[in-house]
Formats: sequence, structure tokens, C-alpha cells
Amino acid sequence: MPWQLGLNLLPDTEDLGQIVTPEIQDFIEEAEAWFTSLLGRSPGGHEHRVMLLALRLAHEAGHAQTPYERRQVVWAGLLHDIGKSALDQKILEKPGTLNVQEMLIIQQHPAIGYRLAYSAPQVDAEILGGIMHHHERWDGEGYPMGLMGESIPLLARVLKVVDVYDALVSDRPYRPAWSMEEAADYLRQHAGTAFEPHLIRVFIERVLSGPSQPPYGPA
Repeated sequence: MPWQLGLNLLPDTEDLGQIVTPEIQDFIEEAEAWFTSLLGRSPGGHEHRVMLLALRLAHEAGHAQTPYERRQVVWAGLLHDIGKSALDQKILEKPGTLNVQEMLIIQQHPAIGYRLAYSAPQVDAEILGGIMHHHERWDGEGYPMGLMGESIPLLARVLKVVDVYDALVSDRPYRPAWSMEEAADYLRQHAGTAFEPHLIRVFIERVLSGPSQPPYGPA
């Protein structure tokens, strides 16, 4: 199944796979169908891993307790980087450091993604906010709007953590993958600046260590 792409990069793969209950699978298929109809391809491994980790983190942090909220997480996770589809792939795959102009282009992708996702069925303000603001920082130094602290939508704060984590433990054109421990150290060091501190504690202590039982009841 597409959601299994790159599961070897995730902690406790077997338990994370159990997140995909029939309910969650329906939400994934719904989002993938819309994504494919728009772009002619399915979401990639990064999008699926971010979605799974976001479900896990949101649940462990006491959110995503209803089907409606879980659908929001699935859609926002799979669509968070959809704006990159409109950018020059040479910039996205550049092996070296981006220059100022290239960075400004990259920083357009949340707003582009917002506009693309706006046309999706039953996409609400929470999903759109997750897509638009997943590069904001807890200290207000992020983009596109420089939101700070709890003014950043909750779903965007969740996506921020798992998006950065997955990027760190994945090979990128400009560097090899980090270990899980190195990525966790980075998250700790930037809690309270780049990331919401509470979400970092939950992610490291309860997500990276593996869930005690599958959420949402039996698969």
C-alpha cells in the first residue's frame, strides 16, 4: 500500500502500521485520490511518513480524538508539501546550499499549497492552516507569516515537529541521513525556539519510544 512507503525510516514500524485502521485507510485513500487527480501521481514516502507520525504525535498529545480530527491530520499530512509541486525541481534537488533567491522561492510553497488544497473536498480551516503554517517557528522566526507560539495553528505545530524529524532521518541531496538519536537531540536543542516544547517532549518520550498500544481501538 502507498502509506507503507519508507516505513523502515520510522520508529517501531509494526506499531505505527497499526495506526492505519480501516477508518484511517479510508481517509488516506480519499486524500490520495484527490492528490493523484490533481498532480497525476500519488504522495511520496515523505508525505506518508509525515502523516503517520503526525497521527501518532497528535494522538499521544491528546488531540485527534475524533474521526473528524483524524481526517484533518491525514489530509494535512499528505498535502503539507503539495506546494512544492509548482517549484523548480532543480532547486528542490540542489545538492548544495540554497542562495537567497532560491530560499525565497522555497518559502513560497506553503502559500502555493494552501491555494491548491483550498479546492479539495471538505478541506477546512484547520487543514489549510496546517499546510500554510508548518514552517512557522515557536519563537516567531519562521515563515510565511512569522507567527509565534500558540498563535500557530495546532496542526501546523504538530506537522512542524514530524516534518523536520523525517527530513533529518532521510537522505537528502545535500547530506546523508541522520540517526534517530541525532535527530532527537536536534529536536531537544531547538524546543522552545523552533518547536513547541510540549510536543517535543511527547514526540521523544512517547512516539520515538513506541506506543504501548495501537490508538483508536482495534484495527
